[in-house]
Amino acid sequence: MCLHREDSTNKSPVVFVHGFPDSPGMFAAYYALEEREQPWLKGRSIYCYAFPNRHDNPDFPPLWQLAKGVMAREFDQAMNELSLQSPTGKLIFLSHDWGATHTWRWARKQKNPPIEKLVAFSVGSSFRYDIFEHGLNAFTWLYGLWFCAPYYLPFLRKTVSWSIVNGAGYRSDTAAGLWKDTYHYWDRPRLLLTILPQVFFGLFYQPEYLDFSFPVLYMRSPKDRIASTAAFERLVRSRPDCRFVLYAEYNHWFPEQNSDVVLPEVRTFLGDNRE
Repeated sequence: MCLHREDSTNKSPVVFVHGFPDSPGMFAAYYALEEREQPWLKGRSIYCYAFPNRHDNPDFPPLWQLAKGVMAREFDQAMNELSLQSPTGKLIFLSHDWGATHTWRWARKQKNPPIEKLVAFSVGSSFRYDIFEHGLNAFTWLYGLWFCAPYYLPFLRKTVSWSIVNGAGYRSDTAAGLWKDTYHYWDRPRLLLTILPQVFFGLFYQPEYLDFSFPVLYMRSPKDRIASTAAFERLVRSRPDCRFVLYAEYNHWFPEQNSDVVLPEVRTFLGDNRE
């Protein structure tokens, strides 16, 4: 969705990519009218991408389309088109959770990713469930089995929604219907065949994605450690064009719930020094 189109500009567009379960307000503070006067956003086209969700895109794909990878294909097509339309041929991303996972995946499959800069919230460049990397936390992938429960066991819908709100800190006026957005975990029972060997033996892993050339601002909460790797975080810390921020006191939805703290980091990292 195009939030703002800047017709006469030579700047890369900014793309906000939502994760799960995000509310429509996840990035509201970041593209508010007053924020658009900040150097990092001024004079840029602004886009927002949200996967099917209960709020504003309730066109949930059927199981057979999910099995064929429709979510990844649609995301890739949209980003490919946006990058071709960009006056610089590149995009600036602010991506959270599942949105960051797909942004990293899209970048990795290309020799020269058309990314000017990436702000990745919660998810690092390589999502691994590795007992040698994460210890017992490697087994937290089991949450996916719980999240997929409403897809197969409708009587658990309210309980799953309640657990995400009260156990993880999610906030939304429509939290009671949160189970509707868990559809993309439909395949977790099947992944038992691959995740267990990953946890115990490191099988089926791709090499870590560490050779990206674009600058990265990576921010996460303590619970997001499972979605990152030590090697990735060392790399981000060591590169002068990258930055790592750990919010020890915040939960997974810190970009929305603590935007007053996060936005200054974004402004500094994405600040346009040409003006």
